Amino acid sequence: MDRGARLGTRYDRALRALGWLAFAGILSCALHDASQAFDGWYYHLKFAGRLVGMLPESSLVFHHENQDRYAGFALLAEVFQGLLWKLTGRAESANLVAFVSVPLVAWFMQRRWKVPAPVTMLALFAIPLVHTHAASLYVDLPGNAAASVLVLLVIDAYASDEPLPPFDVVLALATGAIAANIKPMLQPTVGLSLLAILVRAARDPRTRRLALAMVLASPLVLFTPLRNAIVHHNPFFPIGTHLLGVDLPGPQEPYSYAPAWLEHAPRPLRFLASLLEIGLRPLRDPRRWTVDQWMPEASGANRLGGFFNAYVVVLLVVFVTRVARGTSRLERVSGVVFALFTGLISVMPQSHELRYYMSWMIVLVCLDLGLACRTAARPFTPGLRTLGTLAALSFMVVVASTRAAYVLPRGLTVKELVEAKVDEGRLGEVKDGERICVRRPPFNMLWTDVFHAPRHYTVVEAENPEDCGDVRDVDSLGHP
Repeated sequence: MDRGARLGTRYDRALRALGWLAFAGILSCALHDASQAFDGWYYHLKFAGRLVGMLPESSLVFHHENQDRYAGFALLAEVFQGLLWKLTGRAESANLVAFVSVPLVAWFMQRRWKVPAPVTMLALFAIPLVHTHAASLYVDLPGNAAASVLVLLVIDAYASDEPLPPFDVVLALATGAIAANIKPMLQPTVGLSLLAILVRAARDPRTRRLALAMVLASPLVLFTPLRNAIVHHNPFFPIGTHLLGVDLPGPQEPYSYAPAWLEHAPRPLRFLASLLEIGLRPLRDPRRWTVDQWMPEASGANRLGGFFNAYVVVLLVVFVTRVARGTSRLERVSGVVFALFTGLISVMPQSHELRYYMSWMIVLVCLDLGLACRTAARPFTPGLRTLGTLAALSFMVVVASTRAAYVLPRGLTVKELVEAKVDEGRLGEVKDGERICVRRPPFNMLWTDVFHAPRHYTVVEAENPEDCGDVRDVDSLGHP
């Protein structure tokens, strides 16, 4: 081996080592830090605890809006979160549901697309929203990771005339069920992807039994909307809506938000503005990229961005160049499927809130890496080493911008968060068996007896004083 080849091998090893370092750093945060992003404590962990018996109604009475969400939301991720909490005895372990999504996608890419797992992990952790979600209680990442694998399976299915392997159909159904029963916004992607695989199986006499099996398994994929349709007469419960001339009852209005300057813009234009991160805080601001991309309304960029605009543009140029210059069926199918996928995502509700649609960026990253490994090398088309370098640079920019907040475990543990958020003076006046009203969203559940053993009392969560009814408000206790 000549000197250049030896240097190249060492460089490849360095890229893989950086991928494993990213894995280890974010894993340490997931195991140690209590993510304080709003929705995690507002309902994800509450629902997780209720599902596995860790947070019974005798400990916490949900606010009526959360009770409606609990009755109708897709809760598969919360089941996994609750099981991890119960098995380990640590609420922090619920973060692992989001974290494990990344190595699972990397494992899939290594087995099917020949991309080294640490390189895929590095490239995915370089996506700011993946980076921030991987150590959080939010469930967007696991749902989108599953949807991404499903889209990649569609590409594989049409890139060859060989019969569909039964394992691919099983994996497609499993990833579809996971995505659809975690995030309702992913159900159109799941439905169209499974339909594409169904058509591919049905048109080949050798796999028509697989097509029939897919049809028979569809109730499992659609479990949440079917349950809601039967129980609540609305597949989207608790969201009330009007669809195809039919009123579907629900106690909550559909969520709709956009910055003022995009409020009346077409959804594809909103999606493009968000990809380009127009108006975001500068890179030197550690709050440029967060779990929910919240920014002051006056900035005009609230909820926008999260994919790192430079990373997006370069990866798109690489992808389009490879597809345009490519001659293989895999490249052509990848181009067509990704174009259709982009069109679908761009017209989805809230398409500019990219955390709901991380699958778009995950698929783009995986296709660039996978095509570099599975198709012929061409002049001026980046190979895996160049793409790994791009991922490494982008990852380091994200780490520097966020001040390494998501790769170094220096946040509060749950125990420390309880100490910081709960007024022990007020809580000390609560008697065992008493019901007490707490208005501390999103941290109402930190006041429950689950975190103050061996005491036993009931917290009624509230948003405003009227929600307390005749239950004594915690604000009436202790010293101001």
